[in-house]
Amino acid sequence: MSKAIKWMLIVIGGLIGLIVIAMVSLPFLIDPNDYKDKISKMVHEKTGRELSIPGDIKLHVSPRMDVAFSLGEIHLASSKDFPDTTFASSRLAEVKLALWPLLTEKQLQVNNIVLQNVELNLIRNKEGKTNWEDLAKGADSKKAAPKEAPGEKKPSQAADKKKLAIDVGGVEIKDINMQYQDQQAGKTVSLKNFNLKVGHLQEGQPFPIQADFALSMEDAKQQPLSATVATGGDLTVFLSEQRFILDGFTLEGLFEGEVFPSSRVELALSADAEVNARQEKVLLKKLVVQQGDLTVETALSLTGFKTPTIEGTVNIPGYSPKTHMEKLGLALPPFSNPETLKHLAASLGFRLDGDQLQVSNMKLELDDTKINGEASVNNLQKPAYVLAMHIDQLDLDRYALKKADKPKKEQAETAAAKPQQQQPAGSQPLVPVHLLRGLVFTADIKIDALKAAKLNIADIVVTADGKDGLIRLQPLAANLYDGTLTVTGEIDARKDVPEMRLTKVLEGVQLGPLSVDMTGKEELSGKADIQVDVVTRGIDKPELTRNSNGKVKLSVADGQIAKLKILQTIRQAKALLDKEPIAPESATQPTGFAALTASGTLTNGVFKNDDLLAESDLMKVTGKGTVDLVQEQIDYLLTVYLTDQIQRNEETGLVNLGFDVEVRWGRYERDNDHEIYKTRKNKKTGEEELVKAKAQEVILDELQKHLDPGSDEEKKPATDAGSLINKGLKGLFGN
Repeated sequence: MSKAIKWMLIVIGGLIGLIVIAMVSLPFLIDPNDYKDKISKMVHEKTGRELSIPGDIKLHVSPRMDVAFSLGEIHLASSKDFPDTTFASSRLAEVKLALWPLLTEKQLQVNNIVLQNVELNLIRNKEGKTNWEDLAKGADSKKAAPKEAPGEKKPSQAADKKKLAIDVGGVEIKDINMQYQDQQAGKTVSLKNFNLKVGHLQEGQPFPIQADFALSMEDAKQQPLSATVATGGDLTVFLSEQRFILDGFTLEGLFEGEVFPSSRVELALSADAEVNARQEKVLLKKLVVQQGDLTVETALSLTGFKTPTIEGTVNIPGYSPKTHMEKLGLALPPFSNPETLKHLAASLGFRLDGDQLQVSNMKLELDDTKINGEASVNNLQKPAYVLAMHIDQLDLDRYALKKADKPKKEQAETAAAKPQQQQPAGSQPLVPVHLLRGLVFTADIKIDALKAAKLNIADIVVTADGKDGLIRLQPLAANLYDGTLTVTGEIDARKDVPEMRLTKVLEGVQLGPLSVDMTGKEELSGKADIQVDVVTRGIDKPELTRNSNGKVKLSVADGQIAKLKILQTIRQAKALLDKEPIAPESATQPTGFAALTASGTLTNGVFKNDDLLAESDLMKVTGKGTVDLVQEQIDYLLTVYLTDQIQRNEETGLVNLGFDVEVRWGRYERDNDHEIYKTRKNKKTGEEELVKAKAQEVILDELQKHLDPGSDEEKKPATDAGSLINKGLKGLFGN
């Protein structure tokens, strides 16, 4: 080895030694506490606030050439408007730097960061001033940097510098507390015991992160809330690529407060995500939220930050809403079926592209019902909706509520004695005109089987659309008890007063199975055809009723009324006429009729019918009158003709009574007052006429008994037409 090289190595070694000796001796030669006043003065000049440093400032260089800068206890006062409040304080702040990489490779290598017992108080007073706004103004009032001369380059631009890499051995933050008081709103939010621990942070390498804290909120307008949260996961940072990857992130939280059904709710969350800021992409690979038995799973991708395109899926695995709500302490509605809400599962895909939203593969399982569908919304600013849905079966009766218990006699009498509260004169609008005018949609809904009000309907197809205030139903079609139901309608809300048109056609409906489903018995039978055409206009119910006009047509063929036991009734009337003992009841056949027809017109809310006709071998019923839907008044006359050809029969004991029965039904001012008139073909006076009148009473009484047995009190004989119509003859024509 030449002497030159030898001396060069000696010089280099000596310089290194001098540097090491200088760095090790630096803490002994310089006392950083001598700069406390200067630091406080500088803070005051910049912020106008007082900074006190009662703790020690320490500077230490380890044998590994790590420089440790430790700042002990400090206090930063609030602004002059909050003289009695400390803005921020801390017990310990320490940073350990690797000095050699910074000097030689220009690499910032932080071996450790420690922050302990930090208190931060944020306040907004009743006048709306905050104790931090002066800090923001101080930052804004800094002098602007001098402009560069043309062609002039900053030293940083001219120098060939290496990229500054980051390498932090770890971060440890303990017991951070922050409180925000809004005296104007009467609200206080507190973050307590915030702890954060970060592992070895190095670019391109995953490092663990763990944090936990407690959060509470007190509001003068609502019950206090509190939460305890713990999180964790692995984070990978690519600063040069502006890319971040989060794996295995978890969050467990306990939320407490009177606003929650059970005063406390536990929530768990897990996620995997990636963010690429340079490419403006966010990929949420997995997000799972769990609350008790309820789990919601989603995954999505986002592209473009200004006008994002979002695409993803949502899935809710099957669970029991009933059990879940009971655990939360939520009261379920009083469903009549205890098996309601035992199962729910759902899934869908979605895509949001600009102002267009598409929902695809929508699947929903609710108890025994399965629903599939597609939906879209075009132009979110002025949305146009498209919906296509298929339902396999839907039992609405399953979700019917229990009927309220009838009040006791004493409670009913007490309620009757109290003055009734007057209803408001105005009526609530039934037609949301402004909503309909802005509604643009098309809907195509199919239901294989529907049960509602004990009725079974099959193969339902609903096609509807709306635009610019014109809503059309074209049509609603379904199969109903071997017959068909077709409904078409239109709502024209383009005018100030909307107009509506409805056409309802019922063809070939078998009343027997329909009656069995509704009442459990075959009270009626026959094949019915009904057609209704109604046109009206208005916003609320009174207007719609008052302005309704249209036509109604009804026909029933080969019908029977099980409750109407005419044979037995006539036999008893005949026995009375003959002054013989009334024969005991025996099995009788239901009354049948070959045809029942009726038609009428609806004019300004008043329905008029003049041609009601029901015929059978034993009797004929005709009817005519009006029903005022506006005033809720009825004036209707039914005439029951017994067949003149009825002959004595040993099996039935039938006889021609020789008179007809006329029943006028009139309900005025919502009461139940009725009048009855009796006419005779052979008008006679004396005892025979009185006997016939008494026979009519027997007929009315017996018909009522057969048609509506009722309670013991209701079984008492009654000859008024109101009982007959309300409880009897209306069964002839349905409710």
